[in-house]
Amino acid sequence: MSTVNRLMLPFNEGTIALPDSGTIAVLRAKTEGYGDFPKDRLVCVQGFYPTFQFLQSSGYRTTTEIPDSVAFGIVHLTKAKDENRALLARAYDALEDGGTLVVDGAKTEGVESLMKAAKKLHTVDGQLSKAHGKVFWLTKTARDNPFSEWASALSPSPNMDGYMTAAGVFSAEGIDQGSAELAPVIAGKLKGRVADLGAGWGWLAQQALESNPAIESLDLIEAEHLALHCAERNLNDPRARFVWGDAREVTAKRSYDAVISNPPFHTGRKAEPALGRAFIAAARDMLKPSGHLYLVANRQLAYEATLNECFGRVDVVNQSSRYKIIHARKPK
Repeated sequence: MSTVNRLMLPFNEGTIALPDSGTIAVLRAKTEGYGDFPKDRLVCVQGFYPTFQFLQSSGYRTTTEIPDSVAFGIVHLTKAKDENRALLARAYDALEDGGTLVVDGAKTEGVESLMKAAKKLHTVDGQLSKAHGKVFWLTKTARDNPFSEWASALSPSPNMDGYMTAAGVFSAEGIDQGSAELAPVIAGKLKGRVADLGAGWGWLAQQALESNPAIESLDLIEAEHLALHCAERNLNDPRARFVWGDAREVTAKRSYDAVISNPPFHTGRKAEPALGRAFIAAARDMLKPSGHLYLVANRQLAYEATLNECFGRVDVVNQSSRYKIIHARKPK
């Protein structure tokens, strides 16, 4: 059973129903579609660019911001606890008095613990379990938001290293160790036009700019809108350019002198090496014939075959107990 099918359970059983008018907002909307909902009243809220792009191209009204006022709210959970709590709190804020808020999530996304926490602050009207997950719902009865303390997690704030990050952003708590190992390797080796694929909240790009005065411009290409917003707060360098997009989609072919990347290797809990391989292929297509790729990866991830397919020379220039730093050149 898909996520959206699980979401539809209380509707199909007649336990809850959509209002006759007003905006229906779906936070962290999915690509599975919402064919049972009136499309003209539906707003899909999504900050992850590939999903945003898919929903928009499918004809859904799609935005990165929660509408100010909604008649009915739906929250799909993510793997980040604080993000989930903040999404629930902000959806409640936007909900009109008497409106219904539905929360859908898998057990692995913490739906049960979120429901227990919500019950301590507000009445939960009902719940249904299916497909290793749960749907629960509540009715807005309080003008004052009982979940207000949860809402701030989605607002950028300083992490333990003093950089602006937010809940749900990769390595929000502090500097990622992989990036920390890549940064000294690229110091003094970059020039011209550079791209950072999967730039996150911008720490690696900042280090690259500070240690490479010959860089003319650095494009931070990041799929998560909130992460890019944090990067804009962290970098104060006129050479930095912020690009919200899918790093796997190459638009500027053969135009970069160098690419740096600490690519993602999972979207859920399971490793998905295909993501890293797609980043490598994109880097090949972006680089000039004389261009260089500097990549950090977990040691157990087997990217070598893809690297050798895409580049004429591949060297592991540094290796630790967890990570390997790869320098690739001569893009094919």
